[in-house]
Amino acid sequence: MTTIIIHLIRHAEAVQRVPGGVDEFRYLTCRGRSRFRRVTATLKKLGIDPDFIVASPKVRAIQTAEILAEGIRFRGEVVVAPQLADDFRLVGLRDVLINFPSAQEIVFVGHEPDLGHLTTELLCLSGAATIKKGGVISLLVTLKHGSHSSEFVRLITGGGKVVEKRDKGIERLLVVREKAEEEGA
Repeated sequence: MTTIIIHLIRHAEAVQRVPGGVDEFRYLTCRGRSRFRRVTATLKKLGIDPDFIVASPKVRAIQTAEILAEGIRFRGEVVVAPQLADDFRLVGLRDVLINFPSAQEIVFVGHEPDLGHLTTELLCLSGAATIKKGGVISLLVTLKHGSHSSEFVRLITGGGKVVEKRDKGIERLLVVREKAEEEGA
């Protein structure tokens, strides 16, 4: 049995996709960097102290992880994990955590819809969750052989606002998905 604090961070705002462009090379916009620095300042005030920061190999995720590492004065190196690039779900989380047996607090920087699906799985939500760009969901997760339990700790919006009430946080995670579906995104 493993109990760990997990922070799931969606990469900050990146440049738009362009026809014929390579998705893996999309990088953060100036606005995305600036907004995520505010999120990082909030995380620092909250006292997060991860043992590891693990990022998708896509440029925008690595840049987001580096801003976080610098902002919280993280002493280690950002670890790149290919599992976070695509279809990162509960099985992938378990696979990655095997590499960090001593971790008590860990950050994962990745993408949507994967992080939303993982959040939905971990919290056993009835609707599909979505994390906004630069947003953070923090969970206390207990993994047992073949099962898990998770507690909502907090949500930090892409603008740096802290939501600590579970119901309000879940509502925000589900509303984001509904808005995206309404807009056809």
